[in-house]
Amino acid sequence: MRLKDYSLRIKKNIAVLLHILFLFLVVHGISVIYLNMGVGPGLSWILDSSYEDSDAFQKQFQEDLDHIFNYVSYRNCLESDGALDLGSQMFSVSNRDGPEIIYTLEEVLRYAKSQGYYLNDHFDVVNDMFIYDNAAIDRNLRINWRAYMTEQKLTEPGDAYTSLLELSKEVLYCLSEYYKVHYRMIVSPSNLYFQIVYRNSESEAAVYSNCPDLTPEEIAAKGVFCHQSSDSIFIDTNLKEIPQNITMAMEKNDFYGAENYYLMAAVDTGYGADDVYADAAREYEHLHRRLLESGAGVVIGLLGCLVTLYYLVLVSGFRDAERTAAYLHSFDTIYTESCVVLTAVCTLFVLFLGEKIGYPLLHLFLGAGSWAFGERMLRAVLIYGCCMVGLFSLLRRYKTRRLWTGSLAFHLRENVSLYFENRTFSCRLLWSYLVFLGVHAAGFVVMGVCVYFLKFPVSRVVFLAVLFGVIVMDYLTYHRLFMVSAQEDQIADAIARIAGGDTSYQMDTAGLTGKELGIARMINRIGTGLENALREQVKSERLKADLITNVSHDIKTPLTSIINYVDLIKREQVQNPRVQEYLAVLEQKSQRLKNLTEDLVEASKASSGNLKLEMVRLDLVEMIWQTNGEFEEKFASRNLELVAALPQESLMIQADGRHLWRVLENLYNNAFKYAMAHTRVYTEVEAREDMAWFTIKNVSEHPLNIRPDELTERFVRGDVSRTTEGSGLGLSIAKSLTGLQGGVFEIVIDGDLYKVRVGFKIVP
Repeated sequence: MRLKDYSLRIKKNIAVLLHILFLFLVVHGISVIYLNMGVGPGLSWILDSSYEDSDAFQKQFQEDLDHIFNYVSYRNCLESDGALDLGSQMFSVSNRDGPEIIYTLEEVLRYAKSQGYYLNDHFDVVNDMFIYDNAAIDRNLRINWRAYMTEQKLTEPGDAYTSLLELSKEVLYCLSEYYKVHYRMIVSPSNLYFQIVYRNSESEAAVYSNCPDLTPEEIAAKGVFCHQSSDSIFIDTNLKEIPQNITMAMEKNDFYGAENYYLMAAVDTGYGADDVYADAAREYEHLHRRLLESGAGVVIGLLGCLVTLYYLVLVSGFRDAERTAAYLHSFDTIYTESCVVLTAVCTLFVLFLGEKIGYPLLHLFLGAGSWAFGERMLRAVLIYGCCMVGLFSLLRRYKTRRLWTGSLAFHLRENVSLYFENRTFSCRLLWSYLVFLGVHAAGFVVMGVCVYFLKFPVSRVVFLAVLFGVIVMDYLTYHRLFMVSAQEDQIADAIARIAGGDTSYQMDTAGLTGKELGIARMINRIGTGLENALREQVKSERLKADLITNVSHDIKTPLTSIINYVDLIKREQVQNPRVQEYLAVLEQKSQRLKNLTEDLVEASKASSGNLKLEMVRLDLVEMIWQTNGEFEEKFASRNLELVAALPQESLMIQADGRHLWRVLENLYNNAFKYAMAHTRVYTEVEAREDMAWFTIKNVSEHPLNIRPDELTERFVRGDVSRTTEGSGLGLSIAKSLTGLQGGVFEIVIDGDLYKVRVGFKIVP
């Protein structure tokens, strides 16, 4: 086991080291791409297979065209006989009401140099002094004309006045544009070939070119070209993008009112000359390869970081390769909120150290233009490293199921719940509502203060954070109320099911909390108690039924012997009258005991449902007619008149004929025993909706000071004095047999009027 633990620890360390290496690869690749390209081009540089397809080439070509057009604009005022003329007149000014003063190029250059302005090796205007005398910057010279500006645009009266220094700077900028083309593209070898021709006739033409001996077709054959002619509104080019402002510049530089003109500019893609294009092409090829390598490094680094991070997520918190049980480090035992806060504090501290120590070290290795990017990358790496430590701690807590249970919020909730657990629902609701109002009031106060100081960025951030917190709290409150309502619905459903007879139902307490959980447990205990009570009751009923059956069976054997011996004695024809009286009483009581025994067995079977039913279609009307016929003579013996109100048509029901006859027999016998003599017994059959109802009613001979439901209990008789014969089981048997056949048995008592109703569903 120790060897396995050691092996897994080595794998973790290797994965961490690989993750750091892949992260370094990502940072290095992004840094190379950013520092060489900046932000904006995206991944389009991958598609640029050559320097001519790049944006850098397009930009250089556009800049050179602008320089060429400026060269065309200024050449005529700077040259004489094809060479730069220092005596060329540049501008004319007047000092207030004084005479006109004309300055030549030589005078302007000498004055500009005295003020610190000159052209450097790249023909850019630079200044070394930055301090001017008042005469140099005093705008007291009125401009009469400028040789290098064909149209003066004076938008305000003050634009007609300027200083000698400003005019000198304008001339220097014109000379700068002239030299950039003259020395780079005309005097020195250049890969850029151009021709600008303004032609009035075959003999009169103004030509500006560094290749006057080449035709436009020969120039275009050099490689990348751009051609624009007055004969067409379209620009012919094989560049990726059409250069801008060509037509406008051609029209602006038409000083001759030429009838036609054209521009032809092309770059020799063989780069035979050593100029900016050749240098940029070589640098581009080198940079393109380097950017491709850096892009591939970024992709490989990202994939490696994801793979190693995934592996570390899987094995973090485990000691063995089987990952059977997760464990926590000592840092993971603090509260979850403390872990988050401590991670944030450590991140801020590491960022502080990075600012004080890391930034100066970066400045030693990076140029000043790359300092900002290097500092951002260092901050990102430091934040990533610190956050990874905190996130893996949270991950180990999650694997050990302590992310929530090990939090301060959980312990506070448990303590608060202990306070509220034994409180009433109204008290809990009141406190929860007060806390809800308090938090909202505090949130609205903070948001109001933030609105007052909304001009500060921190106020806007705090406002959004508090608003988000209030919204989250409202949602959590609603969710809590919804969950409590759902739990109460579960409790109500459980009570309804138990009240409906499902005493074995047990609530699922998995999602219940607080007082609802306690109520659910009590309901489960109630259900369990009811189920046990019913089980005991059923067991008791079964024991009673078994007892009745066994006792009846044990009584039946000697009782049968008694009846048989009484019959044998009677056959001896004993002459003693007193003995005959004794035999008559003995025969009567033994028959009554036999009937009681049979009734007990039948009542037991009927109440327990241990009867075999043979359900068939029966005509209820016909069966009542037959029963009336059976009992008519018996009723007459007690002077009872049987009155029947039966329909002519048949009413078909589904019942067991033998057991239904037993029900009717018990009802008729009950009427025979307890009806008042010299009265009528009414029988009736009627159909109501889908039920066929049989009713038998009579006036009781004895007062009926008893409830109807008590009459169907065992051994209960309407004759409280018990002067009549009967076991008290007839109505109980009748009700049980009716229920077993799917019928309805009802008893109605109105004073001394006794009525029984038996109903069955009518079948087609």
